Amino acid sequence: MKYLYLLLAVLCVVEFTRSQRQVINLRKKGLDSIPGYVFENDELRVLKLYGNKLNSVSPRIAELKNLEKLYLGKNRLKGLPVEIGELKKLKVLSVANNELDSLPLSISELSSLEQLWLDNNNLHDLPNTIGSLKKLEVLQLRYNWLDSLPINIGDCRNLQFLYLNRNNLAYLPSSIANVRNLRELYLSGAGQVLELPQELCKLRNLEVLEIDVNAIVPACLFVIQTTRLKIIQR
Repeated sequence: MKYLYLLLAVLCVVEFTRSQRQVINLRKKGLDSIPGYVFENDELRVLKLYGNKLNSVSPRIAELKNLEKLYLGKNRLKGLPVEIGELKKLKVLSVANNELDSLPLSISELSSLEQLWLDNNNLHDLPNTIGSLKKLEVLQLRYNWLDSLPINIGDCRNLQFLYLNRNNLAYLPSSIANVRNLRELYLSGAGQVLELPQELCKLRNLEVLEIDVNAIVPACLFVIQTTRLKIIQR
């Protein structure tokens, strides 16, 4: 029996060591570059680099083939490397509170991506390939400088939560109606006089719509407003 206990103890140690290798937490360490040892960990699943002084991300990020969550918020990033698209298992990418003025086209190659956080950057547009993110569920774009959305945003069929507050949008593309799983759409402050397309009424799963009082809203939205759809005017 004691050998069984010993074996269990060894297995627990092995599993604990493995779990340690799967998560690296380097939050608020004052880093201006990602330490080289990070890229040598082929078991890494979660990398936390929030609140450092990173100006760039090394192309070596592509070596982390098993990475599922990457937190780069509150750094000094002006861009992301093309190699970011090689992270085929990445599910969560947080680059909020940086200085991004564009995204690489390769962002569309993140075939497993479910959440993309881009709040508080300097983005004026999104790549035309954004619609390739078929598994995307959450897209956060608050406090940017967006003046339009690409037409193929409608191809993000699994998108459920879309945050566009505090941008410069004049209208939404009618293709937004193709995002049939959309549940919550936040548009307060999204543009000075934002015109909402009639096609929004086709979003039968929409539960929350947050808009400005001066937004131009199609009458059908108020007609279909029920206990399921909540329209919030700010």
